[in-house]
Amino acid sequence: MKCTRIFRVNIMADNTLILFLVAELDDDDEDNQNTYDAESITAIVASSTARQEKIKISGYVDEVVPQYLLDDFKRFFRVTRTTFETICENIQMYQVLLPSWTGGREHIPIFKQLLIVLWYVASQETLNRIADRFDIAEVSVVRCRNRVFHVFLTYLKTKFITWPQEGVHRQEVLDGFERKANFPGVLGAIDGTHIKIKAPKQHPETYVNRKGYHSVILQAVCREDMRFTHVVAGSVGSCHDARVLRTSDLWENGPARCGDAHIIGDAAYPLRNWLLTPYRDNGHLTPTQRHYNTCLSTTRVTVERAFGVYKGRFRRLQYVDTHKVETAVDLIIVCCILHNICILNEDEMIDYFEDDNAVNHNPLPRNQAGGNAEANAKRDNIANSL
Repeated sequence: MKCTRIFRVNIMADNTLILFLVAELDDDDEDNQNTYDAESITAIVASSTARQEKIKISGYVDEVVPQYLLDDFKRFFRVTRTTFETICENIQMYQVLLPSWTGGREHIPIFKQLLIVLWYVASQETLNRIADRFDIAEVSVVRCRNRVFHVFLTYLKTKFITWPQEGVHRQEVLDGFERKANFPGVLGAIDGTHIKIKAPKQHPETYVNRKGYHSVILQAVCREDMRFTHVVAGSVGSCHDARVLRTSDLWENGPARCGDAHIIGDAAYPLRNWLLTPYRDNGHLTPTQRHYNTCLSTTRVTVERAFGVYKGRFRRLQYVDTHKVETAVDLIIVCCILHNICILNEDEMIDYFEDDNAVNHNPLPRNQAGGNAEANAKRDNIANSL
């Protein structure tokens, strides 16, 4: 819901008295708590007047973008033209991108909405800079983002983030992981990564992680080609990876999803029959146990590489400057979907790699549960077979 307040301000521009409208929008990037006195309104009007003098990029979408070479298009939008066209094909049928009323303004085509959103996730540019580039209002940038995000989260998430099913696809994953270090039965690698966010208004202290900045956690399971097969985002930065897992649906569904296979994680996670972890190095590991740990680590590094590519490609994830945590979470999941689409389209990723393993945000729990007898026996059997 919008509420528009009208103020008359004695500022002359081209000998015309300005009637200033302050629109309070239901947008997370607008501060609806602001109060406007005459002095602040005058400053805003002056800023707005100065802003009108800025040179916008006229015809950017219609004239400039079509002239980009393939490499330039990918450098700016972080996806290839082929990937862009694939995404367009997947979203063009959804009516939410075709508003029934535009207030007399020209409707923003779906392909332009997608370009705006790709630029948004691929850069750290502010909303007003993006608005200038695409020659639209800032509120239109927000609306395009929200509409496209809605389509991704409602319709594309379950299409592109899928758990390996029984049959050929499941066997492809098992074989792909085993080729890395001969570690058998791996259906996925799990880990968590921190996404830096602006300090939330509600309980900001709980979002501060060990490195001292505000973040939310993305927990993900990836397959052998770095595609995400399960994602959960939004836990506060102070939360440990094991806690994130226990509060996710994977904790309950993991045994059924894995069957006689398993996913692998680092020592931050509890040992279970469906979740194998390293032997805790107490200084007395046997050569067999050390070799097991090496093989597991070599196989598990796939998820760290996935996070590195994911963060490197979508630069908005370096710092999410938004008032609402919910918007940050939506952004994180949408980028996971885009990440998978890029891999499916063989959209090369090497140039985007960012070492996500450089910073470890999780201290190892001092009293990690050793798992049940069945899980310990499974781990021992694999260790002896390697």
